[in-house]
Amino acid sequence: MKKLLRVAIALLCACPALASAADPPQTDDGPATVHDIEFSNYDADFSPGEATTTTPTELDEIYGPNKGMLDSYGLNRPIDLLINPLDDLYEKTGLRLGVAYTQLYLQSMGGQAGGTALGGGDIDFMSSWTLIGRGGEDTGRLVFTGEYRFGFGDSPPSALGGRMGTLIPPTNTFNDREWVIRDAYWVQRLFEGRVRILIGRADPSDYVGAYWLQNVNNSFVNRHFSANPAVPFPGHGPMVGISVRPTPDYYITGGTANAYSNTEFVEIDSIFEYWNFFSFVEAGYTPTFEKLGPGRYSGGFWYMSPRDRTNQPQDYGFTLIADQRLGENLQAFARYAYTDGALTNIRQLAQGGIGYSGLFGREDDLTGLAFSLAVPVRDTSRNEAVMETFHRLQVTRNSQVSVGVQLIATPSNAAIYEAAGVFYARVRVSF
Repeated sequence: MKKLLRVAIALLCACPALASAADPPQTDDGPATVHDIEFSNYDADFSPGEATTTTPTELDEIYGPNKGMLDSYGLNRPIDLLINPLDDLYEKTGLRLGVAYTQLYLQSMGGQAGGTALGGGDIDFMSSWTLIGRGGEDTGRLVFTGEYRFGFGDSPPSALGGRMGTLIPPTNTFNDREWVIRDAYWVQRLFEGRVRILIGRADPSDYVGAYWLQNVNNSFVNRHFSANPAVPFPGHGPMVGISVRPTPDYYITGGTANAYSNTEFVEIDSIFEYWNFFSFVEAGYTPTFEKLGPGRYSGGFWYMSPRDRTNQPQDYGFTLIADQRLGENLQAFARYAYTDGALTNIRQLAQGGIGYSGLFGREDDLTGLAFSLAVPVRDTSRNEAVMETFHRLQVTRNSQVSVGVQLIATPSNAAIYEAAGVFYARVRVSF
């Protein structure tokens, strides 16, 4: 059964043109673009500091009026049979459903794992149901998601880092953990949306320490950039958070989660037995500059308490982030993270990069370039320097193809002390 499911998904991915051929909806400024959708977390579901991997933001992109290169050929009308009823369902009930499949292939070059090729897939089932206050500011929303991950062959892409001897893997999301329940939480807005409360099963990494382009599904792939690897986040599990916007330009978000949370399990007994928590707070400034556009400048602190059940020490650290749009097509980010390193073996992480839409005259395409330096805790490991660049092509309104290259100049733990590279190809289909 598992093999049949994987074959079916692979066949679907082999036809990335299967998406809507309908004309994209219009905004006051013309067709909206993926570039615009990626900034939808500026007034996000919960916190302006949340990652674009949260379910409401992923659904914004799926239902966004993206214009694909092949839309005019009318190749994608069968998918409209699925999309149009889902649009009607959302309009009538406030229930938004979405499915996304992402497939990644990695090919290493040079270093101690040169010539290794690995592939894997990830399918997400997403829902966001606005049950209270539809059409107003003070909404109540139920979010529920499930996910299935798998690898092709004997190892998934997440195994490549260990073979290459990197401090931080070329990718981590594409593993073989199979079926899980990811999110099951409620978000309530109060006082004209100035106060937002989240309670339920969630992932703290979605809400602190993230920048706008941090999304392995459509942006950078290396975990230097697609996560915040300096922070020992627990997985999806019980979490409570609150986000407050005292003025339009400032926010503060805080929360706490079960320190033993594991995305592969659903359990709460450890909360009452051990009372060990991962806690965080982030404060930010979100100005809009007249000649540039929106920006976000934030600082966050986190603390992981000692975990008695697994005999793990405490850890703590902070993250500073700058996100800024630089005109219509360009955005830039910078991030610095410091940690005690007891749980991640990373002492410092410094990085920066840009994203540009419209490099070849197509607004819905995205090109990225980023650099990162990670300083390990252990003296026996070297500093790890990484560069990644990618180009994402919007093939149809609901399908994308990306190609990218990573250069790992100094793999920290490699026995062969030479630079290594990774070439990758990624396909994403959603509806």
